Amino acid sequence: MKVSELLAAPGLSLTIAFSGDVDVEIEWVHAVDRFPASEFMSGGEVALTSGQWWPAVAAEVYVQDLVEAGVIALGFGLTKTITDLPSQLLAACEAQGLTFFLVPIEVPFIRVIKTFVQAERRTWERPLRRHLDYYRTFVAALREDRSLASMLSSLSSGLGTTVGLVADREVSGVASVEGMHPIPLASEGVIDAELFSEADPANFSVEQQAVLSVGVPFIALEVERIRSVKRTVDGYTRELFTWLRSDDHDVVTVLARLRSLGIEGASDLAVLSVWHADPDAVLVAVRREAGSSAAAAARFDDAVLVCVAGADVADRIVAGLPRGASTGRGSSGAADRLRLSLIQAEHALSLARRAGPGMVIGADELNSPSTIMYSEASDLIRETGAALLRPLREYDEARGGQLLHTLEVFLRTGGRLSVAANELYVHPNTLRHRVQLIEDITGRNLDSTRDRTDFDLAIALADRGGLEG
Repeated sequence: MKVSELLAAPGLSLTIAFSGDVDVEIEWVHAVDRFPASEFMSGGEVALTSGQWWPAVAAEVYVQDLVEAGVIALGFGLTKTITDLPSQLLAACEAQGLTFFLVPIEVPFIRVIKTFVQAERRTWERPLRRHLDYYRTFVAALREDRSLASMLSSLSSGLGTTVGLVADREVSGVASVEGMHPIPLASEGVIDAELFSEADPANFSVEQQAVLSVGVPFIALEVERIRSVKRTVDGYTRELFTWLRSDDHDVVTVLARLRSLGIEGASDLAVLSVWHADPDAVLVAVRREAGSSAAAAARFDDAVLVCVAGADVADRIVAGLPRGASTGRGSSGAADRLRLSLIQAEHALSLARRAGPGMVIGADELNSPSTIMYSEASDLIRETGAALLRPLREYDEARGGQLLHTLEVFLRTGGRLSVAANELYVHPNTLRHRVQLIEDITGRNLDSTRDRTDFDLAIALADRGGLEG
C-alpha cells in the first residue's frame, strides 16, 4: 500500500496538510508518542502521533528524529484540546519534505492501522487467491478437454509465457523447443519427459511458481496415462499382426480388432513394413504423419509394421519417415486381403533393404512368385529342402568336395556346361562327372524341370538361413 492510497482510503477522512513523496510503499503504520520515536522505527513507516511529546520536545527536533529513522509520513491526531493544525509541526514537516496529514477526532489511530493491515492482507492473499482461481480454471478446462494441448495452453496462460512438452521424443504445445528452457518432470516421478518454457524458470515469480505447481502434476499424470494407453495399443497391434502372420484369424475378429485400434476403413487397408536403425523414430513419425487418421503401428522383430486405411494416409506416412528408412508396401484391399498385404510388405522390405537405404518397394514391384514362396516357406518345405541337400552336404564335408557349389552354379547358369565350367574353373568333362555324381547321390535328374526347381528352391532357402546343415 502506498502513502497516497492510505490518504485516500474511504472512511478515514484524512486531510493532507503537506504532500511530500506519496508514491512510496508503506512498510507499517505505527502510533508512537514517545521521544525519541526513532527507537521504534526501522524505516518505511507512517508515524501517528497525538503530540504528547510536545511542548517538551520542539517540533523541529521531533520531525528531524523521524526523518533520520526513515519515516515516510506523519499523521497528527486532533484532540479535544488540539483542534487546529499545529503550525510549528507543519513548518517542520515542510522543511524536511515529510508528508504531513491530520487525523479527525472521530477516527482512532487503530482504524488507520487496521485499514493498512487489511490492504496488506489483500496483497498477501492475492497470490494464494490467484493460485486457487487458477486451480479452479485449470480443472474446469480439463473437464472440457482433457488433452495435453489443453493443459499446456492453460499452463501457458497462467504463467504468461509459452510452454511446450517433450515426452518420448514427441513435441507437444509448440512446433519446436529449440532455445527454450527445460523444466524436468522427474520430481513428479516421470522420466524421459520435460516441459520447456520460453521464460527462464529461474526467474519465475512466486505466483508463477504456484501456477507451475498446479499444472505440472496434471501434465505428469496425463503423460503417464498416454504411455499406458500406448502400451495397450501396442499390445493389441502386435497381436493383430501375429494373427495375420499365422493365418490364425477370421475376418470378423480382424475387423473388430481394427475398430478397437481406431481403424474404420474396411475396404482400403494396407500394411507397411519399415526398417530403420532407430525404430522408435519410425513410430514417432508414423504417429505424427497419421495424426487423427486411421493407422496402427508396432515393433515386430527387427521392423515396424503399420496397418493403415487409405492410400493418402500411407503416402503421407512413407513421405514422413526418418531419413534412410527402408519400406515395403503391401497392396490395398479389404480385411480378408490384409494377410496378403502383410506378406507383400515384409517381402518388399527385404528387397528394399538389399536395394539400399531409403528405398521404398511396393507390391506392384514383386514380380517373382518363387521368391514369395521362399519368404513364406512352411516348416515342411524347409525340412524337405534340407533333406534334399543333406546327402550332398555330407559328401562335401566327408571328402572335401564341391558338389553343392557346383549344383548352385550349374542351376544359376541354366545348365549350360561350358558357362558353368568356366565359372567353376574346371574342364567341361569334370563338370559332367560332378553332375552325374550329384544325380547318383540324390536320385534326381538334372535334365528334369521339376527336379531343377526342387534343387533351386532348396538352395534359395539355404541361402536365406532357412535350412539347417
